[in-house]
Amino acid sequence: MSKYVVACLASILLFLGGGFTASAEGLHREEALNLVKEAAMSQGSISEEVRTKEAIDTKLEKHFTDDFIRKFVKANVVKVDDGYTAFGSDFAPYYIPFFSYDEHTEVVYGDNGDLMYVQEEFRGTEDGPVLSGKHVECVTLKKENGVWKVKDVRYENEKLK
Repeated sequence: MSKYVVACLASILLFLGGGFTASAEGLHREEALNLVKEAAMSQGSISEEVRTKEAIDTKLEKHFTDDFIRKFVKANVVKVDDGYTAFGSDFAPYYIPFFSYDEHTEVVYGDNGDLMYVQEEFRGTEDGPVLSGKHVECVTLKKENGVWKVKDVRYENEKLK
């Protein structure tokens, strides 16, 4: 009976405490995946309405480094009559990949503790409007001022180890 009570109390403490939220290397897997999912939604929301450049920067700054935002905006944001927006595309640079967020999506911790990589290997596609060979898509997370943000999105031939 006492083992049951201890197990229940431990479960309650973990639940109320939010579980383990950080490690020596950085975010735990689920936290890193959630950050990347939220960043992808943030990018996608830019195309939902016309905004000012400042509003776009504000929308992105929670999840992305300033350098990444500059590159993303330069490559994807266009001026329209009433402001700025991003148009959808099958292959637009600097967008978060369409990860499966399951066992195929890996989180790799950098050596110095302030970088993490979320990556997934994609099989090549031979049908549809976009053809691609087998490749790895990788999102680099960087810890800046105690906050994890997307630093880069890359397409590689092989996974990071």
